[in-house]
Amino acid sequence: MPTCVPWGLDSTCCDEWDSLDPALQDRAEDLAWATLRTLSGGRIGNCPAEMRPCLSAPCNACLMPTPVLIEGEWYNHPCGTPRCSCTRLCEIVFPGPIAAVVSVDLGGVELPLSGFRVDNGNRLVRHGSACWPSCQDMTQPPGSPNTLTITYIPGIAPTEAALWAAGTLACEFSKACSGGKCRLPSGITAIARQGVSFALSSGMFPDGMTGIREVDAYLTSINPHALRQPPTVWSPDVPWAQHRYTTPTVTVTP
Repeated sequence: MPTCVPWGLDSTCCDEWDSLDPALQDRAEDLAWATLRTLSGGRIGNCPAEMRPCLSAPCNACLMPTPVLIEGEWYNHPCGTPRCSCTRLCEIVFPGPIAAVVSVDLGGVELPLSGFRVDNGNRLVRHGSACWPSCQDMTQPPGSPNTLTITYIPGIAPTEAALWAAGTLACEFSKACSGGKCRLPSGITAIARQGVSFALSSGMFPDGMTGIREVDAYLTSINPHALRQPPTVWSPDVPWAQHRYTTPTVTVTP
């Protein structure tokens, strides 16, 4: 089964890649993206996610005075922020960065991707006078009337360096899967004390690095502190959207 990540990796540094069995390619590619996803703190290599947002207020709420802090003084401004826009933007704030928007389904109708844009990396802004619905029927499945479902890729869009790192990792995983010599760490540390030798498993990537120079150079550039998951901020007065992440379908044969 092909990987759920919609970007193709760069296999130019793997001379034998094109001659590999397609099933082995898929397996190695899955492992490569999963590794980058973990070691990048969830910024790279994510699968599509479905989000059903809960907006805190309708767009026409800008008719009501809104407290705005301007140069240390509070003002009740009737519409948006005067230094930025004369109208309130129709936007949905996502819980994290958006690498790409795949589709937007509004009540069973797929909206054109040209009808909105992404601002600040995590705000989906709708163009024109139409706004996002202020509420939806969460009891109904996606695509039903009175629902809003946004399919997107969380994280950041991979650069050429990311695709090259993914291709390098996939190449090494393919060698490991086929019994060849690879550059992946074994995760075993040998210790000798008082004439007794034993081995301890410290995990495959204990320091958040793969041991492969070109891959680790990219990981350091986007995750210098070796975070294992993206940081989040929780507030009790902010509505939470419903998320559903893509998971592989496994068929079990008795």
